[in-house]
Amino acid sequence: MFRRMYVTVASLLIVSTGLLLVLVGLAVYRELTNDVARDAEQAMADAVPAVERALTESVYRDGLGPPVRDDLGNTIFYYAVGPAAVAHSPHAPVPFSVVHGEAVLKHFVTFTYDNEPYRLYTVVVPDPTVEPDLIQTAVGRTGGTSPEGLLATSALKSAVRAIGDGNAAALAPTRSTVVLYMYCLITQERSMLTHTLHLMEFIGGAGFLLALAGDLVLARRLVQPAFQTWAAYQEAVLELSHELQTPIATASAMLANREVPEDAANEIRRELDRASKMISDMLYLSKLRSGLVDDPPEPVAVSDLTPEIAERYQPVARAEGIELRGQAEEGLFVYTNQAEWERLVSTLLKNVIDHARRPSTAVWSLYRQGQWAVLAVENDVAERAGERPRAPERGVGLQIVERLVHRMRGRLRIDSDEDRFFVELHVPLLRPH
Repeated sequence: MFRRMYVTVASLLIVSTGLLLVLVGLAVYRELTNDVARDAEQAMADAVPAVERALTESVYRDGLGPPVRDDLGNTIFYYAVGPAAVAHSPHAPVPFSVVHGEAVLKHFVTFTYDNEPYRLYTVVVPDPTVEPDLIQTAVGRTGGTSPEGLLATSALKSAVRAIGDGNAAALAPTRSTVVLYMYCLITQERSMLTHTLHLMEFIGGAGFLLALAGDLVLARRLVQPAFQTWAAYQEAVLELSHELQTPIATASAMLANREVPEDAANEIRRELDRASKMISDMLYLSKLRSGLVDDPPEPVAVSDLTPEIAERYQPVARAEGIELRGQAEEGLFVYTNQAEWERLVSTLLKNVIDHARRPSTAVWSLYRQGQWAVLAVENDVAERAGERPRAPERGVGLQIVERLVHRMRGRLRIDSDEDRFFVELHVPLLRPH
């Protein structure tokens, strides 16, 4: 019982600790990712004036202009789409058709091209040229095999026409404006975040192992008071049972040495035996509840053992005016131990003898039902009117039966009414090897 309690408390602590670490880690990583992306986006937005200045440089028109970098040191690639021409940065790793297809005006978009991640920012800026033909396409001055060769004249013209065809009306340039597509490689940013995630996983795993050890110790400390209280209760029950047995034995000895009528003496002895049996049952039930009964289980031939137990109780039942009869199916084995099965069947039959109607017939049966061995006991209920009140050991006995069935990994069903009392228990069946 306390082992199960310890496992439950420790599991709750471990699961709560692990869940807390995961939630905190996810929150921190998400905040870090948002901060990094926010800083990079702000740096790209701040680089718009630098790109505008690059468009006005004559060196750029030859495709040899210096690269534009943002405040974080990232290289900014760009396309500038004017009313009649498309200009681009000295190096264009992504074709314009891909960039244009991903663009959203005044929004940052992340996309992947050639297994590399990029961040794109699109904005409409005033035409920085003084004369209409100042923004020239650099494609005509580059070879077809260079990176800039990807921007062949026909491809650029078709891309510009795509804007006019309604692909993105908001991205269409006018006579005085230029649509600026700015993008940068974010491989380093992603690599840094991945490395941070792995580092957080390593630190979180180490912290979880330390928390695991702490949770185990804490769970033991939490369960310890309950264990001590139960141990004190067990010791008190044991001492009480021994102390109660002493006056019962003394009363029996005094009864033998005094001149008491035979009928009264027999009645007193019966009640003393009942009290002694009740104390033994309470002590045994206490051991069952605490899990101190640790007899090793073994295959038990219950189909042979049950009729032997019933045969021992038949003379006692017959003396009380009760006919006890039943039958057992052959070849039934249960994984328990002989003492516990004898205690279970004896308690049920003793319950019948103590509480069945006189005269009546009680029936028991043991049979196979699928993968279960089923033991059923049924008897008539004694009438309350004119009956002498019975001692309360009936409840203790059925609690012992319930505990024993639970130890055998079975289930118990009890049905009762004014006329009949029915007990049925199912225990897993063991196939003999």
